[in-house]
Amino acid sequence: MPLPSEAQRLRGIELSLIRKVTQAAPPGAINLALGELGFPLPQILREEALRLLQTATPVYTPNAGLSELRSAIAALYPGSDPEDICVCNGAEEALFVSLLSILDTGDAVAIPDPDYPAYAAICALLEAKVVRLPYLESLQAADLDEWERLIAGGVEVLVLSHPSNPAGHVFSEADARRLACLCEEYEVTLVVDEIYRELFFCDPLPSFHGHLENLILLGGVSKSHCMSGWRLGWALVPPTLSAAVVKARQYVSTCSNWLSQQLAIYALSPLGGAAAEEVLDQLKTCRAQALERLGHFGGRLLAPPATPYLMLKVDADDLDICARLAKKGVVCVPGSAFGKVSRGWLRLNYAVPNTKLATGLDIICDELHFH
Repeated sequence: MPLPSEAQRLRGIELSLIRKVTQAAPPGAINLALGELGFPLPQILREEALRLLQTATPVYTPNAGLSELRSAIAALYPGSDPEDICVCNGAEEALFVSLLSILDTGDAVAIPDPDYPAYAAICALLEAKVVRLPYLESLQAADLDEWERLIAGGVEVLVLSHPSNPAGHVFSEADARRLACLCEEYEVTLVVDEIYRELFFCDPLPSFHGHLENLILLGGVSKSHCMSGWRLGWALVPPTLSAAVVKARQYVSTCSNWLSQQLAIYALSPLGGAAAEEVLDQLKTCRAQALERLGHFGGRLLAPPATPYLMLKVDADDLDICARLAKKGVVCVPGSAFGKVSRGWLRLNYAVPNTKLATGLDIICDELHFH
């Protein structure tokens, strides 16, 4: 009897370049690559988690999540209904069950270039076609006329991160409204991953919420509260889709961890808001440190108004530079991991303890011969 082999739908899909880079790094390397904040869990969340374990036993929850948590999430989106919230194991699972609920084989999905590589991989798993919408070479603007031309060619869904990953691009209020209007005009479902929406350093970010009906918003507490390991995210979907998403979610992983949901209820409360403020303060300190050390790169350094990332333009092959940096003990991500437009850039996650950050940035400066 032959041994089982990989399913056809998985052929051609590989581990993301981000994971390949991090897995190939030597032990003890300073990791500026992964998309999580390297800060400790805020103490008030740690204490609340211990209290919860001492007072109750973790159990199954409804497939869509605890009602109290769904209400807390709905409060983040004025006018939304808790019944249209589905709690998931992170924003990526929320994306998966959302797309599983709306995509048919052969449907076309538009994804910006660059953007988070999991989007295209999930679309491939669901046997959808991918159309890339290029950002300009600056990574901080999009030609919406060109985007409209590509969308008008026949697209069912548009998936994007906002603020964007890797480059932290933020649409202006006017551009966000125009993109929403384009999706309405061409009957495109807009899926917006807002996992970084609380990590901003200027005025509150424009939101697509309330601008169109065919909108799915993804969020979570991984970044805002330094809870990446708790795997707690969500999808806010149109009322016509909520039952389908919950049904899909049931057969993917039943429900999210009881303790994670209970802690998220506290995290999203006024008391838990102090934890988010603590995380953002630490991030601002690290950002200032990184900008001071790398400031001499001038126009080669991109410091977006949101996310924990900086982008650094390099003169050589970005994959080669990342390999050389890894041998010297620093892991960062080549821009090639996110698309064609971002080739020749490095993405640096500066949300790491100050001493490690300083050492890592020094190694980068030495390798690029810039002092």
